Amino acid sequence: MKYRMEHEFPCDGATLLRTLFDRGIVERLLPRLTRITEAETLSWSEENGRIRRRVRYLPVPAIRSVGPKKVEPRWMEWIEESEADPAAGIVTYRNVPTTPGVARLLKNRGEMRIRAGRNGGSVREVSGELRVEVFLLGAIAERLIHSYAKEILDEEARAVADLLREEGRG
Repeated sequence: MKYRMEHEFPCDGATLLRTLFDRGIVERLLPRLTRITEAETLSWSEENGRIRRRVRYLPVPAIRSVGPKKVEPRWMEWIEESEADPAAGIVTYRNVPTTPGVARLLKNRGEMRIRAGRNGGSVREVSGELRVEVFLLGAIAERLIHSYAKEILDEEARAVADLLREEGRG
């Protein structure tokens, strides 16, 4: 399934992208998030104006079982692999499940674009494709995962906006 989500922020695009990709931002946001239980920056580098990072996320379990099969919480864990181009306001990303069996079945990649919003603010547009390669149940799983991912991103956007305001950047 293809998806697109937007969030508005009270700052210019350059400030937003720099904040979203600050070293350690994930750990600073974690106490403000209720849908993520663990978040850890595995790697972060900046070279030739681009920022690359790998971040591990473990969400609060949203799916307890699929039919009679119990879903282990770690099956929902993923690593975000992303590259930000602050000059262009574009981020490419791939979310890779950490459980090999899940990684074979679930594919998620996309792009984030930052553009000007209203009143000097900015808009983050996240778009991409989510595929769960399971006969019959794949489309249902895609809708469930997308719905929960939207909740996670909505909450993260609120946390970032609050942080920007508190730090006088928004």
